[in-house]
Amino acid sequence: MAVPVDEGILNALRGVTSQSTRLPKPLLIKIYVSSLKQDFCQERRMLLELVGPELQSLYDDRQIEIEIVDMHFGTGPLDISQVEKDPYIMHDYLHEIELCHQNSKSVFFLALIGNSIGYMPLPTHIDNDIYELITSDTTQLMTAEERQILDKWFSKRDMTDEITNTTTTTTTATTTSTVSECNENFRQSRLQQQYVLKQDYRNMVVEKWHDEYVQLRGIIDKCLQRALATSSTATAAAAPAAAPAAGAITITGEMQQRLQKLRLTQIEREILKALELSNDKILAVYREWSAQLSAKDAEGNERLRKLKDQLTMNLSTDNYTTLVVSGNCEETIIDPDKEEHETYLSKFKNKVTDKLRNLIEEHIANDPDVIKGRKKTVQEIFHEHSTHLRILHEHQMARAVVTSTVPSRLKQNLMNNFRNGSRHAPYFICGAHGSGKSALITSLYEDVSNWFQPNTRVHRVIRFAAASPRSAYNLELLRVICQQISIIYNIPEGYLPKDASFDPLYINNWFQNLLRRVEDMNNHILFLFIDDLHLLNPLDCDIVAALSWLPTSLPWNVQLICSSTPPVEQLKFTLMQKDRFKSVEYLFNLAAEENETILKHQLNGESFEDFLEKKFTQLELRWGKKGFSRLACYITLSEYGLSETELLELLMPVDDPEAVLETENGNFCFSSLKKIHNEMKFLLRDKIMSGKVLIQWRYPYCAEITHKRYLDTDSIRAIHCAISNIFFPTDNEENEEEEGYENNESSDKDVSDDKKSVISQMLKEKEKDNSSISRKSSAHPNDDTSTFYNPMAADVSYSMRHVEESWHHLMRSDDMDKFKQIAVCNFDFLLAATD
Repeated sequence: MAVPVDEGILNALRGVTSQSTRLPKPLLIKIYVSSLKQDFCQERRMLLELVGPELQSLYDDRQIEIEIVDMHFGTGPLDISQVEKDPYIMHDYLHEIELCHQNSKSVFFLALIGNSIGYMPLPTHIDNDIYELITSDTTQLMTAEERQILDKWFSKRDMTDEITNTTTTTTTATTTSTVSECNENFRQSRLQQQYVLKQDYRNMVVEKWHDEYVQLRGIIDKCLQRALATSSTATAAAAPAAAPAAGAITITGEMQQRLQKLRLTQIEREILKALELSNDKILAVYREWSAQLSAKDAEGNERLRKLKDQLTMNLSTDNYTTLVVSGNCEETIIDPDKEEHETYLSKFKNKVTDKLRNLIEEHIANDPDVIKGRKKTVQEIFHEHSTHLRILHEHQMARAVVTSTVPSRLKQNLMNNFRNGSRHAPYFICGAHGSGKSALITSLYEDVSNWFQPNTRVHRVIRFAAASPRSAYNLELLRVICQQISIIYNIPEGYLPKDASFDPLYINNWFQNLLRRVEDMNNHILFLFIDDLHLLNPLDCDIVAALSWLPTSLPWNVQLICSSTPPVEQLKFTLMQKDRFKSVEYLFNLAAEENETILKHQLNGESFEDFLEKKFTQLELRWGKKGFSRLACYITLSEYGLSETELLELLMPVDDPEAVLETENGNFCFSSLKKIHNEMKFLLRDKIMSGKVLIQWRYPYCAEITHKRYLDTDSIRAIHCAISNIFFPTDNEENEEEEGYENNESSDKDVSDDKKSVISQMLKEKEKDNSSISRKSSAHPNDDTSTFYNPMAADVSYSMRHVEESWHHLMRSDDMDKFKQIAVCNFDFLLAATD
């Protein structure tokens, strides 16, 4: 007998979702660390090397990932922050705080506050009225020379275009607060233009730009201070009849707020952003010195006091703590070689670890994603369906289709068969890369429920092929769809027959039996959508043809709609299937004139493939060929995508926190990975699967470009070795063998060969970095077997990532002995795979 299912979950499985539908969140605690770069260097290092790994070891058994984000790591000397190098990155930092809040199960923000709040970052956008106010000859807030400097770096831009561009690149992960903020910004500046900071500084030497930056920031900050100080707003409010004094500036209260907002420092902006999102998931640490000296910057100290008061008032006592360091605040930097500072660091580590652990336990105590459910089958199917619903939602938000004749023509054919009660074949939408197949599948998914009478129950099941392990193989895809149909229709014998078998013929018969059951339900209609059917992997046990399970004749109330890049004739069908499916009644080729489809993003006559090639070239120029190609190759050769943690383990050396990790040399840090991730939003997808946020290509053709530009047989094997090593650490002997292999490899071809110089040499450098990693822990442990976090115990605690991802890389690295030892002939691994 079928087990009762929660109504919300059942509706989601039927394809009925709303804003209140709760989909599983990642099993992730991602903590953004906010501090001044120079003040808390040792504390941040301790968070990465000690606090993060210790917390990870506590939550490994619950498959919860702890990630601590330090945007200052790997950005070079302490006296120049990344925001000073690239002012636009401030927007990425604030967006990262939003993502931490959105995905984290518990604490998402850790504020480290000392005796200073730092300097105002250089604004990237200044409202037209404010710009005219500070540059006007009437107000005399700046000299003519200062005006020339300002005009050199700021240009006028229409805000309508700016907001439109921002909207088109907004990801589906954007939170409600971000959308509201964009709407508010648009409302405030819809009638005005903005002055935007030019990005010519990207081509300058860092030192030279920093000198200009400091000068430019000083000019703007001085003018903003003068404007606020000489404002007659307060005077006018106290004595409305009095005329403003000579030289005074009359500004509105709303403009005064915008002036003050421009003067906010980086740490102020980050803390205020976090407070907007939540009060109970923030931890603040105040550091004070035993000998406080007299304040030199009265205004800065007053703002610091107000910031602390605001945090204290909004946080409970469990969410903040104060630590005292011996010495005076003029020292500013903590020196671990001093005994009193070492004592402070030890207290810091213990206090923060305890605070975080208590808050995490409190937040996950009743979390349904952490608590194991009794209905394991329902939970498995719901999690799988949720992965595809999120991808569907991403397409829904994009609204890529402007006009198309396909939905109306398909509807006409489908409804004719439905009204006649006729059996029919599946419907196919075929087209080249970027022709709009997925967008049309999404549009049809939304529309089909409105095609029938209100008393008719329409159930929709959608799968994006190869988006997950259970949608990548014919057998698994069909099994999970059968189980979902059984749950939807509450099949009496349960969700898995007692004589269940993984034989393809059995699964095919099970599917056919379920369709016959649905056929007898008069007021029920079942829609099955499979996007990118050609991406399904065949199995050696597949009989006749890989896709032979696809029915040639469906019941009158069961509709199957598929999309494919290759034409039907090239898919792995039987001859009978091909003859049936190529009928014009069921096949919609987007290259045909009668199926014309116009998308939102027009390519000005160039093909979609050429458009993506151009994007790759632009990213190479922007980030350097070594860095971009290395990132692209890891994403391409991952089976289902890599998490941010896993990418950082592959791309970020950790031996020197103060080193500059340049993408031109193939290395990334938190900050640069976040920046390139945002710039590649059009090409990348953030997918939630098995409790992880995984990064993968949005378009399969991106993988084809990567293979063509950067990969060959040897580099593919080496990359699979590198990825497998983040799940299963290698010993020094294996590292030496890999280094020897890379040395031989680099001599095979000229340095100018992209596939060798860009990929293989970088992998050799990565192996050298690993030798120093073994003695350090990381802020980014994904599993307890990662290269960043090596447990003392020799045994491995297997996670879903081991089962779903790691064995592919072991197999493709051509190390069969290791593959057999770790996976095929390992009882613990096999037990985890079947658990």
